[in-house]
Amino acid sequence: MIRFPFLSTWPAKSGNGKAGDAHTAEQHARELEQFRTVLESYGATRIEERLTILDLFLSVEQHVTLSELEQLILEKNPGLRDRSFLRETMEMFCQFGFAKERSFESRETQYEHRHLGQHHDHFICTRCGSIQEFVDPGLERLQMAIAKGLKFHPLQHKMEIYGLCAECMAQRDDTIPLLLAANGERVQIVRLLGGREMQARLTAMGLTVGTCLQVINNHPSGPFIVAVNDARMALGTGMAEKIVVAHACEHK
Repeated sequence: MIRFPFLSTWPAKSGNGKAGDAHTAEQHARELEQFRTVLESYGATRIEERLTILDLFLSVEQHVTLSELEQLILEKNPGLRDRSFLRETMEMFCQFGFAKERSFESRETQYEHRHLGQHHDHFICTRCGSIQEFVDPGLERLQMAIAKGLKFHPLQHKMEIYGLCAECMAQRDDTIPLLLAANGERVQIVRLLGGREMQARLTAMGLTVGTCLQVINNHPSGPFIVAVNDARMALGTGMAEKIVVAHACEHK
């Protein structure tokens, strides 16, 4: 997980980072004590074991799946390896407000810390699955202003923006076959391959050099669908391989 420094308002480290580390340690100790109090008032069983799991969970700064957390437990405290107990404990973390359960488009459910008074949103890479957290006070103020204008009282919200991370973009060639473009990606045609018959067919469909289009569906189980202006069209994989495109992101 990468945090964007230019958008972040998370507590900053100073000097050699000891101030930030101290703040985090204090916060984790406070949450462990709070969780103990809640568990005791709830009459929960195996409190010490649940606190050990919470301590391990808080030690991980990125989003984690149940499988990843189970692997961490196996490495640090193998005696606690019990999938059903771990799932039950994570559900308690979420129920009591110490964690959030996140589901990102057909990926395994992930868990993240829920620190009181802090809110962040997410960029999710559809290619590698990385999740980048960001905080933008200006964006939060704009959302509240819009809600006020509509006389709406927001209780909670989340923003998930799907796309391609910088690392995945850096690994790609400047031009690729349309068949390799990601769902939702906006591209521009830079070259047509194939013989005269294929090029004539593509031209007749309005797919010419310079044309901008958006990939609507690029999934093995379904047709390859693109949108050109306000029209959708289905392309065969062979045809999509003959269309060479470049990414056409507005902030590139």
